[in-house]
Amino acid sequence: MTRKKTLALAIAGGVLAHLSATAGARAQDAQVAEAELPPVIVEGATLEAAPVVKAKPKTKPNPQKSSAADAPPPKPAKKQAAKKAPVESYSAPPPDSMGEAGTDMGLDLQAGGSASDTATANADVSGVPAQQLGSAVSVVTAADLKARQVRTAAEALRSLPGVSVSQQGGALNLTVVRIRGAESNQTLVLIDGVEVNSGTDGFFDFANLTVDDIAQIEVLRGPQSGLYSSGALGGVINIITRSGKGPLTLRARAEGGSFGTRDATVGVSGGTDQAHASLTVSGLKTNGFDISDAGTEDDGGELRTLSFRGGVLVLPNLKIDGTLRVSHRDGDRDGTNDIRDGLFVASEERSTFASDLWLGRVEATLDTFDRTWTHNVYLSGTETDNSDLDLGIFSPPEGMPSRNISTTSKYGYLSTYRLGAGSPVQHYVTGLYEHTREAFEQPLVAPGAFERDRDSVAGEIRGEYFDTLTLTGNVRHDNNEGFEDATTWRVAGSLRIATPFRLHSSVGTGIKYPSFSEQFGVFSGFVANPNLKPERSLGWDVGLETTFLGGKGIIDVTYFNANLEDEIDFDFVPPVGACGSTPFCFIPFNRTGESKRDGVEVAARLIVIDGLTVGAAYTYLNARESDGQEEVRRPPHSGRADLNYVFDGGKGNFNLAAVYNGQMQDLGFSAITFSSERVTLDSYWLVTAAASYELTPGVELFGRVENLLDQDYEEVFGFNTAGLAAYAGMRFKLEDPSTLEWAQYR
Repeated sequence: MTRKKTLALAIAGGVLAHLSATAGARAQDAQVAEAELPPVIVEGATLEAAPVVKAKPKTKPNPQKSSAADAPPPKPAKKQAAKKAPVESYSAPPPDSMGEAGTDMGLDLQAGGSASDTATANADVSGVPAQQLGSAVSVVTAADLKARQVRTAAEALRSLPGVSVSQQGGALNLTVVRIRGAESNQTLVLIDGVEVNSGTDGFFDFANLTVDDIAQIEVLRGPQSGLYSSGALGGVINIITRSGKGPLTLRARAEGGSFGTRDATVGVSGGTDQAHASLTVSGLKTNGFDISDAGTEDDGGELRTLSFRGGVLVLPNLKIDGTLRVSHRDGDRDGTNDIRDGLFVASEERSTFASDLWLGRVEATLDTFDRTWTHNVYLSGTETDNSDLDLGIFSPPEGMPSRNISTTSKYGYLSTYRLGAGSPVQHYVTGLYEHTREAFEQPLVAPGAFERDRDSVAGEIRGEYFDTLTLTGNVRHDNNEGFEDATTWRVAGSLRIATPFRLHSSVGTGIKYPSFSEQFGVFSGFVANPNLKPERSLGWDVGLETTFLGGKGIIDVTYFNANLEDEIDFDFVPPVGACGSTPFCFIPFNRTGESKRDGVEVAARLIVIDGLTVGAAYTYLNARESDGQEEVRRPPHSGRADLNYVFDGGKGNFNLAAVYNGQMQDLGFSAITFSSERVTLDSYWLVTAAASYELTPGVELFGRVENLLDQDYEEVFGFNTAGLAAYAGMRFKLEDPSTLEWAQYR
């Protein structure tokens, strides 16, 4: 074991011991709340088809033996109405709860919360309790987003265990997420079951996603291609939007602040298991700031989103669900033609960009044989349309326009059979068939479109044994057009080895097929390579989770290790015929040898006293290319800490969050040789303070300060980031009293 690994493990052990000791001291000196960290449900970690209606247990559930069907109902907060939630609903984690599978748990203590909030908090999610999963999972809930006043999904993900974020300028500029040192296009992103990674370049631009309609964000770390096929090489980000279950509710929010930012949302939702729907419309506009060093022009932008999710119970055992999301983003960008220390950096330009995202899904779920056999048929599609007008110094006076359109459509059949329901030993057997068609076109430079098809079959078996051991195994085979066929797999297990301890582990393979742009794209200074091979990975992890203080605190320490073969990289070549008059040219190629990455993830959560919750996370990452160099834009050290305090009977909420991004490497391009050179980006802290107060029922005043320390930092070499900024606004919520009983669903 290297010195760095030893140091990282020592730090992890020290953090574990320190937090345990601190928790013990606080338990003696403070009045500890009676509430415990309730269970969290994870939807995206298995292939299982969720039943149409959750079964109600015949006996009172045991909180020490919680499962997706028998979790205890949440206790209503003090001074709140108490319509009892049904036993199959789940309370939300505390507003600041972020971390490992077990550490995502907490209390439903969101500011201005009501009984209906508590009852519907996790009605949107159907899945498996996190403590039954062998996979390493982090969860961010709607309550977290509200308390921290997070506005973009990227901000919610920043410095979660194993996660890094790179933003090329302002909030509406290109933003990507990496998991455990894998590249951004090796992180698969799903919204309500729809894959949204662009076929053009393989990654999802998180600048397209605000959080106004999000119910839960799940981060599944490690190779998941046995579940999801291509793209799930480093991990999966599964995003679930509001289903609408609960009272008929009208929500509205408006805020403004630094950089001429205006942000507003209006939404209506309501329904029961029989019929429910949620419709949200949001808009964000900002004047921005200058993302280049030498310029004076602010780089602003605008994002508009419409989203819908709903369902109807056609028969007692047949349900139809659908989701639709449309977003449009446009804004200003700068080029990279200025020079600093001999390297190109962001330059003042009036270039512009636009991005349109469309996704939809419709599915039918049928329960048969008294809910023991569930069938699901689905059809989904997504389109990403990106355009750009380059007005740089090398462009003609009228500019150089470009447009790239990628589409993905899927249909499939998913079936789960449950054996031994209600007994000490239960098994869930799932089979899947799926057809995928991908297409890519560049209408301004080439006629026609490139297309490829994929037929996939997958199987999974999950077993639960005496509320102590859970084992999951799955395998998937892709029959590809344009590539060799591929088989991927994953095995995971969770074992309670003693009352306060749980051991979890997983091992699996991942695959990432080359993107259309890498194989066939037409771009200035770029030569496509149609002969690229898929990237492949084998990864494993093992972790120990510990609960203490009677379930009020939890700590998880995980070690992970993965390799990457046939990594796609870009090589500089001298000007040739294919490059035209461009002074440099790049071509993608498959590296030889293995790229390796390993590290340690630590996460903790603690209810200190009634209303006060704290949490922390730390990641050590050692990610190396096949030649031994450190992977760029992956900080070896990163972490976060959160504190959330609810006061005045739940009317007020204060949240303090600090994110640390350690020193990391990036690439700069020489203005003389046009080759890449290594540069070092300094470490930084991003501190956000947010507070809210309910003035009257349904009317809330809120405000926050971002980058409280006014850090001057770069996430991408040569591009400026936002300094100290402040925002404030109001939130309105109106519920129809005659529909409050809908919170009980049926």
